[in-house]
Amino acid sequence: MNNWIRILLLLPFCSIAMGQEQDEDVQAWSAEIESRLSESLQAYKELQESIAEEKLPLVREINALEVQVIELRKEVVALKRTAERGQKGLTDLQADRSGLRGQNQYLAGLMSEYLNTFEGRLHIAEDQNYEQSLEALRQKVESLGPDSLDSVDAKAEAIAMGFDRLTNVIGGYSFEGRAIDLDGALLDGTVYAYGPAGYFVSDTGDRAGLLSFQSGALEPALNELDGVFENTILNYDGVNNLPLDGTLGKAISLSEASGSLAEHLKKGGPVGVAIMAMGVLALILAIFKLLDLQQLAVSMPANLLEIATTAFDGEIDKAKAEARKVKGWMGEMLSEGASHVHGDRDLMEDHMLSVILHKRPQLERFLPWLAVTAAATPLMGLLGTVVGMIKTFTLITIFGTGDPKALSSGISEALITTELGLIVAIPTLVIHGALLRLAKKRVSSMELAATEFSKIVSKVASRGD
Repeated sequence: MNNWIRILLLLPFCSIAMGQEQDEDVQAWSAEIESRLSESLQAYKELQESIAEEKLPLVREINALEVQVIELRKEVVALKRTAERGQKGLTDLQADRSGLRGQNQYLAGLMSEYLNTFEGRLHIAEDQNYEQSLEALRQKVESLGPDSLDSVDAKAEAIAMGFDRLTNVIGGYSFEGRAIDLDGALLDGTVYAYGPAGYFVSDTGDRAGLLSFQSGALEPALNELDGVFENTILNYDGVNNLPLDGTLGKAISLSEASGSLAEHLKKGGPVGVAIMAMGVLALILAIFKLLDLQQLAVSMPANLLEIATTAFDGEIDKAKAEARKVKGWMGEMLSEGASHVHGDRDLMEDHMLSVILHKRPQLERFLPWLAVTAAATPLMGLLGTVVGMIKTFTLITIFGTGDPKALSSGISEALITTELGLIVAIPTLVIHGALLRLAKKRVSSMELAATEFSKIVSKVASRGD
């Protein structure tokens, strides 16, 4: 306890001693700091002076560099504009190149198409004149490549060949060639190409005609002419005119393909023969019926009043004699009416009508056959067509559809029966209607005469009463 008190009493004295020592240290530190501060201010002043001396050249250099930067920026802007113009020009050039490439490809395609279709534009007779040249050009294009620039020359040769060919065809030209006659024989001779037509003269000098396409043959077919046309071709010297067929041989081929009437009817087969037989029979019956109706002409008799009054007066024989003066069935009917003039009026009319009814079948005979012919022949023609089509489809099943010409020929033959049926049916129907009208007219005339006769008898009877 005492020790602690002693310590507490000694503390003030210790702090005073320590304060004195600290004041001495602070003064020493302050002097040192002021010395250092003076040195630092001197160094700072010297540094400012050094900076001031070095700043002016640096500012000048910076200004020069800034000027260079501005100039460089201007150059950069100019270069960017130049680059943009160059890029735009490059884009335009690329577009032009693409357009030119497309045009070149289009022209190359047209030239290739012209080369491929050139042969199709030729007359069948000219194929043998241009065959070797066209084949050589096709091989050249294939060897060089269809899309290569070198093949353009070959295609251009084909176009030049086409222009030369047009020039030659307009004025006409000739070359050695071959043709096939109708018998299938191969003939050598001279071919004259003149416009759209081709002519041929054999080496023997005795055969001449037009050239046309023949299915299944490489050489053209010779359609021989005769008379003045043949002589004109045989004597052709490049100056005189050649005969021109506007159909280019198709009219001759059509005429040869049509054949004669007998051949045409023969294509109808058994059904066609039956149709024609019915048609001939109908024509014969129509002629016979027309003559029959001409002989059975009836008209209102002029002596009808005299016959009626004479019969009513009791002179039956005289009345019958007057009735017999009327030609045809009319006189027979009036004679029957005169025989029963004193009987019942209805009975008299029945007797007269009985004569008409007995004669009516004779008036209408053969007319039903004409009606049957007009109705049946189209059906027979349809039957023949169906049979022919069945045969055609059977051929298609066996041989296929490789030859359209053969199929069209079979179909045309199948339709011949329909043609024959209509040819027979239409006139027969018209004739039947005309003859039936004539027959009804005669029946109506007799009925009218019977009615008038009955009226006259009635009037005479009433006047007598």
